[in-house]
Amino acid sequence: MVSKVSKLFRGRLVLFTGMLLWLTTVASVQAEETQPERVKDLRYGWALYEYHQGNAFEALTQLAVARERGGIDGHGDYPALVEGGLMLSWGMTREASRVFTQLLGDDGAGSTLAPDVRNQAWFYLGKVFYLEGDHALARKNLERVNGDVLAEANHELFREWVYLQARLLMMSPDSGDESKRISLQALLEDTDIWALYLRYNSAVSTLDAGDSVAAEAELKKLISIIDPPSLADEPDRERQGMLSRARLSLAQLYLRENRFEAALEVLGAMSLSGVYVEQALFAYAVAAARQGQPERALDALDSLSNRELFSPWRQQVPFARAYVLEQMNKPQRALSAFKQAADHYAARIEALNNTRARLSEENLMAQLEFRRDSDGILTDSFGRLQVEPVDFSIAEVLAEETFQQALAELNELYQMQSFIAERQARFESFRVMLETREQQRRIRIAQTRAALASQQADQWQQLQQAFSEKISAALAEEDARFFMTSKQKALRERLDQVEATLAGLPDDETTASQRATYRRMRAHFDWWIANDYGVNRWDAQKQLQDLDREMERFQSQRQRVEALMADDARHDDLAQRITASEQELESVGEEVSNALRSARQKLLHQVDRMLEARQEEISGYLLASRHAQARLADQLFQESQSAGASNE
Repeated sequence: MVSKVSKLFRGRLVLFTGMLLWLTTVASVQAEETQPERVKDLRYGWALYEYHQGNAFEALTQLAVARERGGIDGHGDYPALVEGGLMLSWGMTREASRVFTQLLGDDGAGSTLAPDVRNQAWFYLGKVFYLEGDHALARKNLERVNGDVLAEANHELFREWVYLQARLLMMSPDSGDESKRISLQALLEDTDIWALYLRYNSAVSTLDAGDSVAAEAELKKLISIIDPPSLADEPDRERQGMLSRARLSLAQLYLRENRFEAALEVLGAMSLSGVYVEQALFAYAVAAARQGQPERALDALDSLSNRELFSPWRQQVPFARAYVLEQMNKPQRALSAFKQAADHYAARIEALNNTRARLSEENLMAQLEFRRDSDGILTDSFGRLQVEPVDFSIAEVLAEETFQQALAELNELYQMQSFIAERQARFESFRVMLETREQQRRIRIAQTRAALASQQADQWQQLQQAFSEKISAALAEEDARFFMTSKQKALRERLDQVEATLAGLPDDETTASQRATYRRMRAHFDWWIANDYGVNRWDAQKQLQDLDREMERFQSQRQRVEALMADDARHDDLAQRITASEQELESVGEEVSNALRSARQKLLHQVDRMLEARQEEISGYLLASRHAQARLADQLFQESQSAGASNE
């Protein structure tokens, strides 16, 4: 009997073990798994890919993620160098300075760095100080750069290094630095864009120093380099812009020296599709008027009048046109022109008032056109957004560095806000995942409880306890009959049947012989039971011990199943982590929102100040136009009165 019970419990135990494994598997579904370690070069390669695609923000994000996950192995200090360069290109000069300073160490020597890494770190640190206006530190760090090593490692950086050093030497009051600047400039080809910028800046510096002859020679040399016949059709907008700037500067130099014929010759060679065409037309009008050719000046001013007058300096065109007509001794036309100028200035002031009254971020952004690709808004090498004005009335403020920085900061904050919104949406997905998992878990728990109830575990435990008590009592009483085997029990039942049969028979010789045989069989049976008592008792105790072990395992696994059903630590841990991350992300989102409000106010304040300054300037033109209009009207009235008196 004990053997049968033990076998039955083993079968039940197999079923419970399967249930336990199944429930444990369900408990780990959708739980966070440990990600395998990535290949060493993968994260760095991804950052470099984003960098070469022009996505500085994404590349910085990849490097930051790599740093949080243990850093990049196998590339030395190059990742830090790339990160600093990306920060610099994004306009994060302070952060870039901190990266390069950490690379070079406390002593600034960077003795532990590879030579090319150390060389580029000094270059970038010098560039940081140059952009921040600390020319002394910029020069100190740039002078530590080995030009030969930099040229071999990165020729683009080498050309920029030459330009930065030459510019710093131009700003130096030491006259001995001029020879150094000339030797540095000789390292660049004459047609190199950096060399062209140096030559133009040299001309401007020379002009500021009062040497107009040298400045004129420098500008002429610059024009001859950019505009030889062989390069006349070169589709390089930057070089063509430099050519227009150089010609305009040379013409303005001639105007300052009253060399109007030379100014007209230079301005006449300028393209009518260039970026400085309006300024060239106005300068041409001034030169023609001073040269005694008011008709040509009027033609130039009429051409300007047909254009949209969006820049403050061009607001003088209507007044200048009326003034030229007055100098041509055409008072009637001049009076009409002054009246038109006054009406124009009044309309502009009213338009500016309306613009200031409804100035908002939405209206401002509607007047800007951003260059985009599939990854977002494009930026230049200094992190400024590539943007052009739709309404050219804001071209002046758009050209200011502070406005560009504020615009880039606003765009970056919007990117961060979009990134945070995306992460918050992912948290919502995590929440749905956890709820789904919890629902599945409740279903599995209900199924498991039903399976446990169907097993009648408590009844089996009571039976096991009853068997244990009976065996203990039989051992105490040394009840050999209790421990009989199945064969012995069957034989005892047959002997009992024989005894009952003999008891019902009459007493005769045959019955007496049968009863004697029965007594011998019963005696032999009792001897057999007594003789096998030890073996049978040991076998029963062994089966009881096996049963106890199986019941103990059964109870242990049942308790484990109950514990898993009662508590899900993994689920709670995931929920807590998601909640903590949500709170942290919400805090960052609030900071970004506050920064966005501040950036918006800063941007709109700059535009409002620009509009206010423009209003003040146009008000001056309006006042001058009305004064001229009154003066001419009075003059014409007096002339008409004098003519009438003469006729009388």
